[in-house]
Amino acid sequence: MHNMNWDDLKLLESCARNGSFAKASTEIGLSHSSISRRITHLENDLKITLLHRTPRGVTLTRAGLSIAAQAGDMATAALIVKNTTENTATLSGSIRFETVDSTAFNLMGYLKEFTQLHPEIEIDLRLNQSMVDLDRGDADIVLRATNTPTEEYVGHHVADHAFGVFGTADLVNRYPVGTPLNDLPWVLWGNGWTDGWMEDLGLNPRVAMRVNTAFGMVRAMQEGIGIGHMACYAVAHNDGFLCLRAPNPHWNLQIWLLTHHSMRRNQRVRTFIKFLREKISGDRALIEGRVGSATRPLNLAYH
Repeated sequence: MHNMNWDDLKLLESCARNGSFAKASTEIGLSHSSISRRITHLENDLKITLLHRTPRGVTLTRAGLSIAAQAGDMATAALIVKNTTENTATLSGSIRFETVDSTAFNLMGYLKEFTQLHPEIEIDLRLNQSMVDLDRGDADIVLRATNTPTEEYVGHHVADHAFGVFGTADLVNRYPVGTPLNDLPWVLWGNGWTDGWMEDLGLNPRVAMRVNTAFGMVRAMQEGIGIGHMACYAVAHNDGFLCLRAPNPHWNLQIWLLTHHSMRRNQRVRTFIKFLREKISGDRALIEGRVGSATRPLNLAYH
């Protein structure tokens, strides 16, 4: 048996996490056939089967589970070594910052200001709807809306996202005053995330569109395709939106700036987090739905 290749273990871990060679191929940047061939070579070398291959994707065998878990531990250990041995006292280099698309667009002015204050720091902005794994080093800093932040990460609760029901004035004014929300077209999240809110409101309307990203939701609503649940911050700068249902604290999501514990002494990361905390604090009234178009009085009666 040849010495086990660390890259092969990373391939195995990616296949297991993504559930298919195709998705692992997209993540890693290798062809589907190359990944399959490398995993087969690893299995032949170890004389064990690591993956169950089916038309629907791949799953780990018992032996594969054990090896993939060890690979994950090795990846975390390697990340900690990297973060604690590189020069972290300098304000130069790259920061991988991950958040959702609509939030990033609202922060873009602040990110511009940061790059002007610290021209030697490059921001690697990564837009992702799903929470990335800081243990694998997928990002240095994440900004996430969640009421259950991962306990292994460190960070700051910077604000609370307030959510309301919004629609453009152009769309709403096409319907008679007092038209029930159930009779308006809706844009909903593609993953069913807001379906529970619809039940809370006693709504079962016609769905015109489902969208799987926050910015996609805002754009669809802005075009008048439908009304929908949206974070106040996402529409607070757009006077074309009306708030059809005021924010309900029951729907709030905490906003967290998070990093891996091994990054706590990284001066670039500390500087970036401090900067964003101050900027987001200045926007809390908008984020939490206390000012802006999110609370503009309505002259229409909705049921």
